[in-house]
Amino acid sequence: MMNHCCPEVSPIVCDPIQVVQDYYIPQIVPVIHPIEVVKQHHCVPIPHHMYPVVIREEGPMYVSSHKKKSVKKSSKARSTSRKR
Repeated sequence: MMNHCCPEVSPIVCDPIQVVQDYYIPQIVPVIHPIEVVKQHHCVPIPHHMYPVVIREEGPMYVSSHKKKSVKKSSKARSTSRKR
C-alpha cells in the first residue's frame, strides 16, 4: 500500500453565520382615555293645583235692637294647595 502524504493546507474561514436571539421585555405605555361628564339641567313643568275659596254670605243680616253696628262682609280669597 502506498502511503501518500498530503501537504498541510491552510484552513478556509467562512463569514460568520449570524444567529439572532430575540428577547421581549414588557414596556408599559400609558394610554389616556379622557372622559368628560356634562351635567344638563332641564326644567320640567309640574302642575300645582290651587283652589281659591271665596266665602259669601247671603240673606238678611239681623242686628240687635239695642245697638246698631255696621257689619262688613268679608270676601277675602284664601289660597290652598292640595298634593296628589
